[in-house]
Amino acid sequence: MSDLRVLIVDDSVAVRRALTEALEREPGFIMCGAAPNGALGLELVERSQPDVIVLDLEMPVLDGLDFLTRLRPQHPRLPVLVYSGTAGHANEATLEALWRGASDYLLKPQGLDAAGMDAFLRAEMLPRLRALARVPAASSGAGTAAAPRAVIAPPPRPAPVASARAGDPAPGATGYPGVLVVGASTGGPRALAAALGELPPDFPLPIAAVQHMPLEMSEFLASGLAANCRMRVRLAEDGGAVEPGAIWVAPGGAHLMIARGAAGAGGSARACFRLDHGPEENGCRPAVDPLFRSAASVYGAGTLALVLTGMGQDGVAGARAVHAAGGRVLVQDEASSVVWGMPGAVARAGLADAVLPLAQLGGELLARARAPRALPPRRAEAA
Repeated sequence: MSDLRVLIVDDSVAVRRALTEALEREPGFIMCGAAPNGALGLELVERSQPDVIVLDLEMPVLDGLDFLTRLRPQHPRLPVLVYSGTAGHANEATLEALWRGASDYLLKPQGLDAAGMDAFLRAEMLPRLRALARVPAASSGAGTAAAPRAVIAPPPRPAPVASARAGDPAPGATGYPGVLVVGASTGGPRALAAALGELPPDFPLPIAAVQHMPLEMSEFLASGLAANCRMRVRLAEDGGAVEPGAIWVAPGGAHLMIARGAAGAGGSARACFRLDHGPEENGCRPAVDPLFRSAASVYGAGTLALVLTGMGQDGVAGARAVHAAGGRVLVQDEASSVVWGMPGAVARAGLADAVLPLAQLGGELLARARAPRALPPRRAEAA
């Protein structure tokens, strides 16, 4: 396998030097060019034919956002990792870059010496570059084989788990889904907007979504989704009711979970959100697994789960809980994912009822939300 060709577009001489030295010391990488601004970066894209780009946002002549705007029409699939600052409006600019087509982002660390910076780049950036370029970390060994392209059949369904109390929000007697839970990471903002954007305002299920993202970017994520969705978008709050008519987004820094609330006047218990500031799971907080597990505990077989593009395996344990409760799990296919880590792990574990292209997920969600769970799950080819 040939070396991964990396183009660096950053006006900082120190950043370009640190990246170059890290790439030179890591087998399988080669720096194919470096540019101090976006205008020269666009020229180098054509001349050097990179496999992946590392992009700063604040640069003279042509900044990173305008670079992305001009790049995407000619190179819609070329992976771009935004390597941005952490102060002031940088968080908003980073999320704007994701909306404009950046594949992933990494915040520049502060106060590291040369050795610390090199260790950071090799531990945090280089694995991301491999994942975005879809290059395995090793050429052989377990876990490096490509995912099978055979039809993924629905797994055997366990007996549905009955609600623990009368009046729970997803009583098994109805046979209809009671909640939609969604998890995403790398490439997630655009995938969330595509999968959920066309759902109508009267979509019958409450939607709770986890996107791996720090607290400082949560409001920008919610506002960006609101601009791209027909449904209302809100940041979930501790104790808030799990109600249809909105997409409830997990705030950064806390796991979003669903719990049974106190019984109302009629004796029924309504579901509510809980924000858990406990330890990270899968290296993340919020993580997908706590949301999926808690939804399965409350809604049982009425849980509909969706796993979108992302690195790692967050969501597998939660999908297993949904599956065991008799719920349904959908995943995004490989071809339309920026990184087929999370959805691929769920599919390979045999937990996916369907593996679908991003463009088909909105229609599938709407069909399943309005149909009894007895509806035979669709089969789809894994890309």
